[in-house]
Amino acid sequence: MYDAGYVRLFYDAYGRCEWERLEGSVAGRLKAIVHADFIRRYVGRGDRVLDAGCGPGRFTVTAAELGASVTALDLSEGQLELAKATVAEAGVSNAVEAFVAGDIADLSMFADGRFDVVVCYGGALSYVCERRHAAAAELVRVVRPGGLLLASVMSRLGTMATLVRRPQMYVLEDPVGWHVWQVAKHGDLPGFPTPEMDLEHPAMHMYTSNELRGLLPGCEVVDMAGSNVTTSGESSAPDEILDSPEAWATAVELERTLNRRPGLVDSGTHLIMVARKNTD
Repeated sequence: MYDAGYVRLFYDAYGRCEWERLEGSVAGRLKAIVHADFIRRYVGRGDRVLDAGCGPGRFTVTAAELGASVTALDLSEGQLELAKATVAEAGVSNAVEAFVAGDIADLSMFADGRFDVVVCYGGALSYVCERRHAAAAELVRVVRPGGLLLASVMSRLGTMATLVRRPQMYVLEDPVGWHVWQVAKHGDLPGFPTPEMDLEHPAMHMYTSNELRGLLPGCEVVDMAGSNVTTSGESSAPDEILDSPEAWATAVELERTLNRRPGLVDSGTHLIMVARKNTD
């Protein structure tokens, strides 16, 4: 079940780890690049953008640097403070209209059609669990007719495959305790231990690409990819790749080349989708 208060508490405590998890490994850096690619492809100068679930502001900065006018929203006040610092350090504070503490399941502070583009990346649509349809309806409501929604969610099938591709013996040896079959069938993962923290990780819902395609009401899907289809987890590729410009360039180009292939989309750690809101 979705517990907004607990998710807020967790990410307040998580702090800069939310930024660092996309810096410390090959998989993390590829994930950041692929997500930013979509923003650069679909966000333009003058667009009014809502970064819903902005975290420490990585993609707020990406949109602002493209000339968009961005509103950054997050459930966690701690993450919003980090986002403010990130935006200031990048020199794009003038492009950010507001930092708003809020829940994607209730965007009543925004009028219908307020934004040209809504970006909802990472875990936000996964953490709202059984409220995901209400949250999706809110995200659609606040984008203008003809506007775009860029959504990223946790991949159910990619997560299941990773259990074997990057063996996690404690999970494989206790599939009932770790809810493996429940996740495989329904996508619902209850809270679980987090090694680097005393707090349990919040519950999540993980998606298939077909499920994500049907999530946003009144929208047409225009683009979809997997993220990290060439890597299976945070420690799945040797960090030596980052020390070789040639090897790293090849790794990035392979990810970009393969992540739209229909047979590979569901194999990544995340699914990324672009949908256009209908005009009628």
